Amino acid sequence: MLTVIHTFNGPDADRILGEVRTGIQTVENTEGFKFASVNKQENTSDIMLFSKWENHSAYERWAVTVGENKAFKSATPQMFEVLEEKY
Repeated sequence: MLTVIHTFNGPDADRILGEVRTGIQTVENTEGFKFASVNKQENTSDIMLFSKWENHSAYERWAVTVGENKAFKSATPQMFEVLEEKY
């Protein structure tokens, strides 16, 4: 299992949020996708996309569909191997 975190920030939080939402519209159709959460930090314009994937190749299949989305092109994803989870 893979966790991917994108952090977005900039002066126009509404534009960035729109681009993030546009970027994840097709995520449910990607095989290996498990979960996504878009979060806005309180008292700042920072936005975070937290997602879970079956493996790295599942994430990569989706990432190429984001294309020229400016928010995603400017954010370097952090990738973490999931060692343990509890729900």
